[in-house]
Amino acid sequence: MIRLNIIGKRVFVKNFTIKEINDEYISWFSGKNEDLKYSRHYKKKYSRTSLIKNHINFISSGNIFLGIFDKKLKILIGTMTIYLNKKKSGNLGIFIGNKKYASKGYAFESCLLVIKYLLKKKVVNSIEAGAKKENLKMINLMKNLNMKKVSKQNSKITTYVISKLK
Repeated sequence: MIRLNIIGKRVFVKNFTIKEINDEYISWFSGKNEDLKYSRHYKKKYSRTSLIKNHINFISSGNIFLGIFDKKLKILIGTMTIYLNKKKSGNLGIFIGNKKYASKGYAFESCLLVIKYLLKKKVVNSIEAGAKKENLKMINLMKNLNMKKVSKQNSKITTYVISKLK
């Protein structure tokens, strides 16, 4: 298991643990959270038990599940996942669940910290992310991270990739 604890200007990013699955975190997945409308989690109902099970299954497959925390307040504001494959590539997903932090650059700062770390430490050779064309927040994030558009996986998803830092 890859252990991370990366500190930035406004955030720190570390391995997400079961103890972070609290009522606040669970609330991010309840109801019709519009920030999840492009995610497989949209309109699904989750309990503490199901979220714990999902977390265990995800990390036991060798993937990376990270918590994003406000550096000053030390509270969880979002999560990031990196699906690792045998080609030493990672597929990134990010969710700023605390609405007070949405669209304020926290996703960018967190992603940049993690991408730099994973590429510098050679954990991966490249990182990709995909988004539906309607998911402008994610597409803009990928562009701002200097990820390059590489292909459309199908008519709904566009993939971006980064393998070198500028």
